[in-house]
Amino acid sequence: MILRCFQSRDPVLLSKTFCVFVRPFLEFSSVVWNPVLKQDITRIESGQRIFTKRLSGLRNFSYTTRLSYLGLDSLQCRRTKADLSMCYKIINNHICTQVVSLFTFSSTKQTWGHSRKLDKSRGSSVRDGHSFSKRIVNVWNYLPERVVMSKSVTCFRHQVNKLHFCVYCGNGI
Repeated sequence: MILRCFQSRDPVLLSKTFCVFVRPFLEFSSVVWNPVLKQDITRIESGQRIFTKRLSGLRNFSYTTRLSYLGLDSLQCRRTKADLSMCYKIINNHICTQVVSLFTFSSTKQTWGHSRKLDKSRGSSVRDGHSFSKRIVNVWNYLPERVVMSKSVTCFRHQVNKLHFCVYCGNGI
């Protein structure tokens, strides 16, 4: 519909329009419903993949190249960043919830990593293993000290964006 409504064929303008009108629907409450199955991730990602492929001059490029050209992250990467942001807010008491109800800080004193490492507790079911408090621990623990110790949510998000840790898959930093 965006491609039909706008006369301009500028890919950057149209991608911004997509980000304003479509992406909020694809990302709404992603901290709660973040998909686990590859087929679900692919299905959600396909909305952005198809749109970027239809932009003029980008048809023959790979999805990652199109995202890079447009300055966009994959939806999976954005969900990971949203999870990290929520984790930061919870740990730093920016959200009215008890940290101990979701996370347990690691008691081991290791020589690597940061001072706010989280313990990954065992889930009692497969469903629990993919909940927010379980899926974010490994990614959070991998962040550098300077990111985890950011002074504000805005600074934290800026530091996470500077890491460039996901072009498509959202894995690894």
